[in-house]
Amino acid sequence: MSDLYVTELFIFPVKSCAPLRVTRAWVGEQGLEADRRYMVVDPSGQFLTARRYPVLTRLLATPLSKGLALAADSMPSLLLETEHFPDEWLDVEVWKQSVKAQACGQQADDWVSSLIGVPCRLVYFANNSERVVKDSATDQVAFADGYPLLLTSESSLDWIQARCPVAIDRQQFRANIIVSGDLPFAEDGWLDIAIGEVRLRVHSPCERCKLITLPPGKTTFDDNQEPLRTLLQYRRWSEGGAIFGQNLLVRQTGVIAEGMKVQVLTHKDAATCV
Repeated sequence: MSDLYVTELFIFPVKSCAPLRVTRAWVGEQGLEADRRYMVVDPSGQFLTARRYPVLTRLLATPLSKGLALAADSMPSLLLETEHFPDEWLDVEVWKQSVKAQACGQQADDWVSSLIGVPCRLVYFANNSERVVKDSATDQVAFADGYPLLLTSESSLDWIQARCPVAIDRQQFRANIIVSGDLPFAEDGWLDIAIGEVRLRVHSPCERCKLITLPPGKTTFDDNQEPLRTLLQYRRWSEGGAIFGQNLLVRQTGVIAEGMKVQVLTHKDAATCV
């Protein structure tokens, strides 16, 4: 096995927005700083994603020291400052989990409603918002689907690409951490890893949905359901779902950066590997 390195880091400041590449980031208990701290919801508080509104992936969200900048094609940019958010707290729902989130204000609501084309609101995962990982009493997550971090590997992507009839962009898998330097799907056997001072626990493979069939910058899904169809042929749970990448929990916070070495501290029992 050759040395493992972090090759790319991405955050998604608004759930389902376009990826933002960063060269380094603080890893807190809820994942990379500024990752999925905002979310679009319908008027009842149900979360909305690119699975239903693929135009969300064209939303360019940029974290600022005091808030967030929003931009998209043919729309004026909008600057949001958290100190100006109204003292309005909403019960929002993410995958059947209820979260207290702060409203971002009427301007933000109007902006995202115009982008998507339906009435909706933008909410913020504030410092006093809480959401636990479903099968953990202590691990925290913000508005990500289920876990603080998602890791994929270049070699695993290359393996799938060699079997997939259409070109795959790594961004279709919407990972936070991309690593290189090991055999395809070696990450299935990892349990604890270290990147600098950061310690991460590999929790479980990531089950994939139709969102991976949406090429970056597009608003229509692949007609042949690729690469989901290829994953279902080669990489799937016994229950039937396609898997790619590993969900991570944070065991020790710190800074990670592109180019840092990844150390595998412990491996899973062979019987538990995918």
